Amino acid sequence: MQYKYRFMKGGVGLAADLSAHTEESESTPSTAVQIYQRLHVRLPTGHIYWKDAAWLSYGLSLHATELSPVDEGHLLVVVDSFTYPGADYRSEVAALAIDGWVHQSLNTPPCGISVSFDRSHRQFRFDWGPGMVPFNDDLPG
Repeated sequence: MQYKYRFMKGGVGLAADLSAHTEESESTPSTAVQIYQRLHVRLPTGHIYWKDAAWLSYGLSLHATELSPVDEGHLLVVVDSFTYPGADYRSEVAALAIDGWVHQSLNTPPCGISVSFDRSHRQFRFDWGPGMVPFNDDLPG
């Protein structure tokens, strides 16, 4: 399923196009990154920038407890393609794109991450939620 993430504000914007699907398996999927217990992601074959891979994984991890099968089997999210079509590049957009894809494709609530544009400082500001610091092993709170 295709998902197009768009954030446009006063002449600046972020965009990402993501195509992905899910597969279920009885055993741990090969050539996949484990996100959480029984939840895995397979990144696009071919070229993908390491920061995009990290942010895709992080964005999926925000849904880990909802998506990871409890008793048996494994859920694999296969990212078929990921591109930035003619917009400002920020690798963090990968997390927002996969969050939107999960919400749209798997009927889960959005996890609450967002972006805004700070015009006075001319930069994008990402909000990862209360107490959340990406790639930090400490628990929030």
